[in-house]
Amino acid sequence: MAAWVLAKNRIQEVKVYAALLLIILPAAGQSRFEQFDRDLTRAAADLRISDLRAEVRESGQVVWHRGSVHVPARSVPVENQDFEGQRIEWWFQAKCLTIEIPPKRVALVVCSNSKSLAEAPRLEDGNILRSEIALAFLKDVAGLPVSKRDEPIAQAFTALYMNDRDRSTVLVRQALDKFPEIESTPDVTLLYLFAQLGLPETEASATAVIKAHPSLPTAWFYYGQYLENNKRYREAAACFEKITMHEPPWNNWTVAAAKKELSYLKTY
Repeated sequence: MAAWVLAKNRIQEVKVYAALLLIILPAAGQSRFEQFDRDLTRAAADLRISDLRAEVRESGQVVWHRGSVHVPARSVPVENQDFEGQRIEWWFQAKCLTIEIPPKRVALVVCSNSKSLAEAPRLEDGNILRSEIALAFLKDVAGLPVSKRDEPIAQAFTALYMNDRDRSTVLVRQALDKFPEIESTPDVTLLYLFAQLGLPETEASATAVIKAHPSLPTAWFYYGQYLENNKRYREAAACFEKITMHEPPWNNWTVAAAKKELSYLKTY
């Protein structure tokens, strides 16, 4: 009789645990996407995007969406980027951004009619961590530990794109105060940001980037712009000539841009 009572109590305990799991697990999933939706709304407001549409897929199935997303056929190369021990694959085209994390079998597709989706974080320079939207996905949905260093930098990119240079400078200064090592990080996106804001940290950034990537035309161009804006015309011309006179010729947008800058510098 005692054994029967114990078994009955055990069955009741299992039922209670099962009921709790049914409540807790959906709530956890809902909380995850609620936070992502809030962060996505904030990022869209920063980018002044009124029609941001997105969907999250897990194992190929849509598990969350915001509006209707049309995914164009992929016709551009895929960027591969390592982040916190995970491989991130991403690409952008036709005002649409796709991010996949193969080890976690999770993906995000974001679409908009605004070019700021890709232009604000300068995705052409190859760092998805400069996108506020991407950081929200990595943190809220994929559960990756996004650094407090990357968030203000991403916001600074957005502010700069929106012509709010003062806010962008404040955000960069906050990041530099907490993480001074980023000044010498060989990251061309940081070089672009520092150069555009005219920060003295541009010198250390340019040194690190060019040392690590001497054949990166964008590095020479961004540094040349900084030098030109500081009236160091001879040094600026040397940077632009590095681009225009490179052999074999670089097939990059900076070539035409550098020729234009050199033509301008001849007036000095």
